[in-house]
Amino acid sequence: MTPEPKPSYVTQSHELCKKYNLEPDVMPMYNQLSAEELQAKVVEYEEVLKVTQYFMDKLLESLPEQYPLLVAVCDHEATILQIAGEKSMVSMLDEVGFRVGGGVSEKLSGTNVVTLSLRLQSPIQLIGDDHFHTIFHGSSCYAVPIKYQDEKTIIGSIAVMTAAELHNPLFITMLQTTADSIERELTLRRQNKRLHILNQIIMETKKNAAIMIDNEGFITELNRPAAATFLCERPELLGKSVFRLPYLGPYFQEVLHAGKHYEDIEISLDRYHLVVVFDASPIVDRGGKIIGAFGQFRDITERYEAEAKVNYMAYHDELTTLPNRRMFIQVAKNELKREERGESEQLAVVFLDMDRFKIVNDSLGHSEGDQLLMQVSDRLKRCVQGQDLVARMGGDEFMFLFKGVSSREQVKQRVSYILRSFEKPFTVGGSEFYMSSSLGVALYPEHGRDIETLMIHADSAMYQAKSGGKNRFTFFEPDMRKVTNEQLELEKAIRKALDRGEFSLHYQPQIQIGTGKLTGIEALVRWHHPTMGDIAPSRFIPVAEDTGLILPIGEWVLREACRQNKTWQDAGYPPVRISINLSAAQFAQSHLIDSIKKVLAETKLEAKYLEVEITESMTMDVAATVEALHGLRALGVQIAMDDFGTGYSSFNHLKRFGLHRLKIDKSFISDIDSGSHDADIVGSIIAMAHQLGLLVIAEGVETAEQLAFLEERQCDEVQGYYFSKPLPPEEMVRLF
Repeated sequence: MTPEPKPSYVTQSHELCKKYNLEPDVMPMYNQLSAEELQAKVVEYEEVLKVTQYFMDKLLESLPEQYPLLVAVCDHEATILQIAGEKSMVSMLDEVGFRVGGGVSEKLSGTNVVTLSLRLQSPIQLIGDDHFHTIFHGSSCYAVPIKYQDEKTIIGSIAVMTAAELHNPLFITMLQTTADSIERELTLRRQNKRLHILNQIIMETKKNAAIMIDNEGFITELNRPAAATFLCERPELLGKSVFRLPYLGPYFQEVLHAGKHYEDIEISLDRYHLVVVFDASPIVDRGGKIIGAFGQFRDITERYEAEAKVNYMAYHDELTTLPNRRMFIQVAKNELKREERGESEQLAVVFLDMDRFKIVNDSLGHSEGDQLLMQVSDRLKRCVQGQDLVARMGGDEFMFLFKGVSSREQVKQRVSYILRSFEKPFTVGGSEFYMSSSLGVALYPEHGRDIETLMIHADSAMYQAKSGGKNRFTFFEPDMRKVTNEQLELEKAIRKALDRGEFSLHYQPQIQIGTGKLTGIEALVRWHHPTMGDIAPSRFIPVAEDTGLILPIGEWVLREACRQNKTWQDAGYPPVRISINLSAAQFAQSHLIDSIKKVLAETKLEAKYLEVEITESMTMDVAATVEALHGLRALGVQIAMDDFGTGYSSFNHLKRFGLHRLKIDKSFISDIDSGSHDADIVGSIIAMAHQLGLLVIAEGVETAEQLAFLEERQCDEVQGYYFSKPLPPEEMVRLF
């Protein structure tokens, strides 16, 4: 793939540097002012430097401690007047002459953001080899000019430098916001206004609605977006009690009277057909006394509706609009976890399969078959009541969840009603058809205590009903399935396998779309038993999870994957990240961070080359998830959310998790090239993930058509059999 051309200002500046006879590998130079000259300059810029220092501090405070970042302020002649940031970066640049009093120019210093931002009077970013001198090829630099707004004259420039691998376009946005704040403060000071600059900027923003109140709750200031939200003009709300404001009043009351702080609270303003994210905090005097409150909110209705649409599409059947398998399992699992259920209260899982549907479908065609399924679905909807659920599981299979049943007789009545709904004929293609169905019933807790077991037993009972003559229902009985000791035998074998070293890892490549570059490798556990042969993960992983043996297996996978990755690096292969799947039990361990830190130290693998994958089902406790993931991120480990789209993760939560990647579940990928609505889901997930600054990797890619679709939707990486099946380590090296 041809690299994108560099911006014209980069190429033009490089040409200038060559005309100045600068050498890329020779250290750049800076004009250093004398002590007297510098003092005079500082006095001249005293007012400006007070303001810039304040916003430099605010900028640095908004970033994590020890974040490798440097901020500098220069005057209109590109003389450095202020420097702040991470100590090692400040010290390093001081050694090469980039210090207070140093003059920056293209003629001596080469291509740099300071000179370019002043000369072009626009925001500038230079990434890696955009710089002329090789000493800065490992850096990302950003600069924005500062001017007096009322005079439009350039005062100077504010710049940020960080590592090239930390490049993020948001730095330019952040600098523009900071420069705008500086310009507003300077303008207000020149006009001798007494309002605090921060409040003024907030009130003048056009993106966020903002409201300020005094210590009695009366609105002292609000901006036009805030007034417009409540369909008012500013004068109509100024001086009024904020406590009477619809929806937001109670929050302001808690802030003012209890000192509460609110951050990223989603509030639905139903009367105004809006969904907003709300922040609020008290305003205190120097003594800490609350003298007012400030609140702001932004409209997220469009994003909220888009997210709701994606969730709906992901959890409903496209043809019938019934809930699909994903939703059925999720709802059933939540219902099974409900602690307040009475001891005598049961659940019933009912599996329905239409009799002779294949004959109708084959004789009339799929279009008429779909019409029949839609009519069947309409009738089945009328068979559920209250909080009961019916879902289409696929094809002509449907599943019911009956809640709060107290006896078999009650279940029989409901299931008999379902059978009777098929007594009237269906009209398809102008002809009438009589259809029937067979149903199997499994009861909780009699026939199982988890949804997977109940579904299997209901399925077994349904086949028993079919074999008994169709158009009937059957309750599950234990003798319907073959009772074996497989789980007990597997548990014993797993314990021995850990001691005997029977487990191994296979590795599946993760490829960057467009370039075809290998960017990551997923480690997948395999088991070869000396007598039973290869045992599929789908057989032994559930047993390991049920017995707790998943913890030692997970620890072994972590250590072996890190060891193998370091071995490849030591052998001279290009370093890439290695991904491992964390089990729910591992993720819940209090010493997870320490365990990973210990393994990295033992294997000598850098943290950035390890990626841990979690699933949406592990993130139900948002607060605990945020704490754990922030600990992993602080360690330097990459974080991916696996099987994305199969749970209920909110995009609003994702930004708090500090993820690096989303992995779209392969169940969505399999049909994206067949015109199904999964294609829309995948496209929406990619777009919204990119808005949150996340990379997206699609797994289960098996065809060129799927790859082309993902490339068109700007998916970042792919993984699947189209590129390679999981390989043993000795075969994996061929793909580096």
